[in-house]
Amino acid sequence: MNVLDHTKAHQRFFEEMTRIPHGSFHERAYSDYLIAFAQKHQLDYVRDDMNNVIIYAPGTSGYEQHEPVILQAHMDMVCEKNKSVSFDFEKDALKLKLQDGWLYADGTTLGADDGTGVAYMLAIMESQTIAHPPLECVFTVQEEVGLFGALGLDKKNIHGKRLINLDGGGEFATGITSAGGVNVISKRVPTWTKEPQEAFELNIGGLKGGHSGGQIHKERGNANKLAARILHRLSSEGTLRISHIDGGLKDNAIPRESTVIFTAAMSFDEAQMLVARLEKEMKQELEFSDSELNITLTKTSAERFISEADTKALITFMRLIPNGLRHRSMSIEGLTTASSNAAVVSLDDSEIMINTSVRGALESYIDTIAEEIEALAKLCGFDTVRDARYPAWSYNANSKMRELLQNLCREKYDRELTLMAIHGGLECGVFKMMDEDMDIVTMGPLSEDVHTPKERLNMESFDCTFALLCDFLKEL
Repeated sequence: MNVLDHTKAHQRFFEEMTRIPHGSFHERAYSDYLIAFAQKHQLDYVRDDMNNVIIYAPGTSGYEQHEPVILQAHMDMVCEKNKSVSFDFEKDALKLKLQDGWLYADGTTLGADDGTGVAYMLAIMESQTIAHPPLECVFTVQEEVGLFGALGLDKKNIHGKRLINLDGGGEFATGITSAGGVNVISKRVPTWTKEPQEAFELNIGGLKGGHSGGQIHKERGNANKLAARILHRLSSEGTLRISHIDGGLKDNAIPRESTVIFTAAMSFDEAQMLVARLEKEMKQELEFSDSELNITLTKTSAERFISEADTKALITFMRLIPNGLRHRSMSIEGLTTASSNAAVVSLDDSEIMINTSVRGALESYIDTIAEEIEALAKLCGFDTVRDARYPAWSYNANSKMRELLQNLCREKYDRELTLMAIHGGLECGVFKMMDEDMDIVTMGPLSEDVHTPKERLNMESFDCTFALLCDFLKEL
């Protein structure tokens, strides 16, 4: 049974996408879907070894000789779910629900980032009535894990110099600049001992999380940092050793949950009293930014533990990792220009791993924060590597595309176009690196709480932005 209105092509294509698994690194099935679409409509296409797809659509009547336009969106989604939800992102279709004009997925991320842009392109290419210049529709993979797909594109397959990136939400808003970034991955080989005994399980949850670029300045709780703070206080009362730690899922999402199993040199009642005091402190600190924080401590058991030295090194490193807002713009109100996110902490047989996502408007910001993490890692006995480096998109003061879009919003929609400087990473920077003369604007509908299971898409805006995109193509 369909949830969305399939008489509207962009809604139909979006719902079809939610039925095909397309998490980062698992885009093959949806890439096959795009190839089938191109073949059905007798459109030229290329697909590379990464599963990026480019479909070429000729200009409609009267637009055949116009300069081509690149439409671009990424096909992968962030796969986050609530712990209580049983869901396999590699097999299951998303469970959609409409409520008060907003579209959600039940207990998981929705993938409106960036399934809406993908749906727009397919609807335009399928239409027999939407006027447009020759189109190069670029569907990239692995955007959410480092813009890998865009970075892997072969420049010879890109011919246009005008780009509409469909990953910039806000309806009557367009991006003008975005941050670059890198992941700093720190690892340490643990020493394990088998010591079956009673243990404690610490669970931190209820946090909002969110996009580590778009929400990093909002003082939301980081579950990994809160866990480290509690573990430090517990360890100050005596020996503590960790058996299990699992915090955060994605480098580009502020961690909402963290679980630690450990043994401590105190009774359960003593530990529970200390955790309760710390929870009260933290709730007071997060009262206006993340008020649903909940922390529980329960009794459990464990079969093995890492050494006291490993435990101390891990807790110290987690406590001291730079996290949150680092710099803000002195010229653009409200713009974060540098940040870091202690995103993922894990422990298995062979390694302790911490992945910290660093973002910056300037390359020097990125390098400085990365160097600080690396120096701290060395002091704590961790080795580090930098991974998934991606470029910033610098502001272009003389964009003809932006000027055309501004005029259209004023003249047809009686709206002023909002210009957004974005702290998140966008593939625009990769295309600008590919061709410095590329003229770029971004478009996208209103959505909220992306990269979290509360992600929702405003359906009226989904329709309105599609109409705006179609009108814009007529002007090109």
